[in-house]
Amino acid sequence: MAAPHALSFTRSLSATPAQVWRCWTEPDLLRQWFAPHPVQVTIADIDPRPGGGFRTVMAIPDHGEMATAPGCILIAEPGKRLVWTNALGPDFRPNMLGHDATDFAFTAEILIAPAPGGCTYTATCTHATAAAAQAHADMGFHDGWGAATTQLDTLAGTL
Repeated sequence: MAAPHALSFTRSLSATPAQVWRCWTEPDLLRQWFAPHPVQVTIADIDPRPGGGFRTVMAIPDHGEMATAPGCILIAEPGKRLVWTNALGPDFRPNMLGHDATDFAFTAEILIAPAPGGCTYTATCTHATAAAAQAHADMGFHDGWGAATTQLDTLAGTL
């Protein structure tokens, strides 16, 4: 997909691929790091298999609760790659999206590769349009996903 449609970053983490995978695929762990503090994840459901569901609910200070439509896991390669989308729900059923400017479809790809001292972690969100990618960037994709990734690394290192 063309660069204007995608938001991405790569980081070196001190956690191992297995630790990062656990944090992405175990609901109790996912709740602890998935949103940048002070936002809290109150619900995290994940079934890490193709067709499995992915859903989070977040409590955002001064804004209330943000619940999204359940997403769908497309690819699950333990310790290596996790791909999910909010365009589809569990069992590959289409979701209804598009109620406002922040309700856009995207596909998230998480790549985890062994590296000296931990792993290389790449997160990419691909959007249908450049405008949707820009809306996601304007919402704070890099700061928010970056802060959450730091939390992920910290938590994973304790496992």
